[in-house]
Amino acid sequence: MTQANRPLLHMIGNAHLDPVWLWRWQEGCAEAIGTCWAAIDRLREGEGFIFTKGEAHIYRWIEELEPALFAEIKRYVDEGRWIIVNGWWIQPDCNVPNGESVIRQALYGKAYFLEKFGIEPTTGYNVDSFGHPGTFPMLLRHTGFASYTFMRPGPHEMDLPGELFTWQSPDGSSLPAFRIQDAYNTSKRSTPLSPKIDQHYAHMDKHGHAFMCFYGVGNHGGAPTIDNIEEIEKRTAHGEALAYSDPERFFREVDTSGLPVVESALQFHAIGCYSVASSLKALNRKAESLLEQAEAAAALAHRATGISYPAERFASLWQILLFNQFHDTLGGTSIESACLDSERELAGVIASAEALLNAAMRRLDGTIAPPIEPTDATFVVMNFAGTPSNGLVEAEPWVDKDTETRRLLLDEAGNSIPFQYVDPAGKTTGLQRLAFPLNVPAYGYRVLRFAAADNGVSAPGVSFGQPHTGPLKFETDGYLLELCRETGAITRLVNRSNGVELFSGRGHRGVIVDDPSDTWTHGTDRFGFEGRDMTLEGVKLVESGLVRTTIEVTASHGASRLVTTIVMPMDGSLPVELRVALDWREQRKLLRLAYPLGGQKFEYEVAGGWDSAPGTGREVPGQRWVRVSAPTHDVALVNDAKYSYAALDGTLYLTAVRSPIFAHHDPIPAEDGARYRYMDQGEQRFSILLQAAPRLDRQEAATLAERLNKPLVTTPHVSRGGTGDHAGQWLPVASEGGMVTALKGAEDGNGLIVRAVDLSGEGCTIGMGAERAPVAPRGIATLRLAGDHLLACDGLERTV
Repeated sequence: MTQANRPLLHMIGNAHLDPVWLWRWQEGCAEAIGTCWAAIDRLREGEGFIFTKGEAHIYRWIEELEPALFAEIKRYVDEGRWIIVNGWWIQPDCNVPNGESVIRQALYGKAYFLEKFGIEPTTGYNVDSFGHPGTFPMLLRHTGFASYTFMRPGPHEMDLPGELFTWQSPDGSSLPAFRIQDAYNTSKRSTPLSPKIDQHYAHMDKHGHAFMCFYGVGNHGGAPTIDNIEEIEKRTAHGEALAYSDPERFFREVDTSGLPVVESALQFHAIGCYSVASSLKALNRKAESLLEQAEAAAALAHRATGISYPAERFASLWQILLFNQFHDTLGGTSIESACLDSERELAGVIASAEALLNAAMRRLDGTIAPPIEPTDATFVVMNFAGTPSNGLVEAEPWVDKDTETRRLLLDEAGNSIPFQYVDPAGKTTGLQRLAFPLNVPAYGYRVLRFAAADNGVSAPGVSFGQPHTGPLKFETDGYLLELCRETGAITRLVNRSNGVELFSGRGHRGVIVDDPSDTWTHGTDRFGFEGRDMTLEGVKLVESGLVRTTIEVTASHGASRLVTTIVMPMDGSLPVELRVALDWREQRKLLRLAYPLGGQKFEYEVAGGWDSAPGTGREVPGQRWVRVSAPTHDVALVNDAKYSYAALDGTLYLTAVRSPIFAHHDPIPAEDGARYRYMDQGEQRFSILLQAAPRLDRQEAATLAERLNKPLVTTPHVSRGGTGDHAGQWLPVASEGGMVTALKGAEDGNGLIVRAVDLSGEGCTIGMGAERAPVAPRGIATLRLAGDHLLACDGLERTV
């Protein structure tokens, strides 16, 4: 193709900045200021240069710490030479954050840019993130984006029908997307600008359409250089078809009709990022879940009592969480000190969300009629999820260490609830912790009494389990369990209520696999499957009572210990729980937990929905639930902290932990005998629920995930002036085939916002009170509940 008829090459001057990576955020903040001043210098030096920058958090740093720079940026934004893209709070990892987090990136990012600059970016822009689920076009469209720019996975990691294509989600949402060639930056360590431009001419000659060519020093900031500008000016003077541009202009001008369509996730890059930094990932999951619970509680308290909804406090906490979902932070590829910074920030989000949740609970408790008998230990069990919660609950009502009085657990109607005494949280005489089955409706509550009664049960003596020496076979009315004497793995797990045998081999088997890869695990899409099984050290029978049997299994390898507390309900309609305490001491190894489920189809929760992946051994990023279809039954496996899976020969593997060197990047070799810090050393805890049935749908799997990640909340019932019944729903919710995922106060203060997803694949209807609203097949819906009316909105809470 000759220069005369070649399409325009859009030169994108940018400075990708990792605010956290091989440095802490404080250095990232300084570099953000320095980089943007450098961009201002280039803008002052000539009339043509255009600079592109996104991420609201970076702009807020500048606004607060360098107001003179912020004023210059505003001037050039107004002139159309400083272009704001992305519209998100930060460039996050795109596989770990849940759907609500993705929407909040746009909700708070776009609101900031609209307030400060009067603009709304429409080009999604994640040039350094490590991969994307197939639901992303839907989430982007739902929050007002019209196009998307990305770089990973690269051509060596995923074949695409074109570098400019239409990306379509399963719900039908689509938008044009462009994959950056070579890199988003130019520097001494990457391709210099002159040969990079020539390479892009070759791309245009091959594909027959315009391209974007990104230039400027990046990662640690930097911005385009004087040499970059001179190279572009020289070529322009020679009549070459290139121009200073930006992604917004590119998508306005390029012909996007008739593009090839991609209807899949954009994976895989850096598969190791989803099984490192376990503490960060667990804290992220807890922060997301607790913020959603606290928002729901505050919204319900506002609706029930008229108390103001603390929108600004929630926005502040979400913004801290969103910043710490940055791809090198949440992906676990940063230096150790940066990881510690993030742990502290996420812990602060959790603590503050707990305070907001408690404030709302106290208001809601005050609406309920006082206790029936003041001398009873009366407490309320509250559900702040949009799904009903049916399972075993633990509570520790205060009875002043009275172990003599016989007691019953009574529901709101005075009916006796079966319970058993379990291991108390405090190791002292007189504390009485109870386990009992309970069903609480979505956004509902129940008042229970631990009441003195002649026909009740008195507390037993203190016991914390005894070594088990007999056959490793345990039974309840609901389940049969057998353990392997060599490894402690589960050799049989049968649901006696429906006859389903979950495992075709040894389940929850701990396998230690050599893993010499770097922190990201560059260059492959899978880990090994062969390794060394852990060895059984001992088994304890911890509890055996009316509602459950609990067994503690300890296995080890070297200095590492895997302690699994297996909770088997008496009721087979409830799941088995595996409470894992892992003390990990391996280096450059990983731990797989294997579940031989005979699976033929594997579905993984992703942001705003689910993706399917074949059982070929590839490592798959997923979130809270996995649904596995076997020939005669389905199995749901849900967890509260993990994000990395693989499936091979019908077996589902949870990649529980890896231990590479902090921020180790190939091709730098790891030297024998050198002093390194290894990741994820020490103890971590997480839980897994397993449930199987002849037919178990996605709604049931997602409901199970909500129950584990948004557990029921118990609080003493101390209301004096309330009039409400001792059981009820603060907001009636109905859903068949879908799920309400979030309830919050509207950002403009007008009513409540409800988020819902379809899980059936065929569309569903969401009911709130007497109102009904549809959700498209595999779609997401945002609804405004104003009074008793439901109004359809987009993710930015604008009526559609």
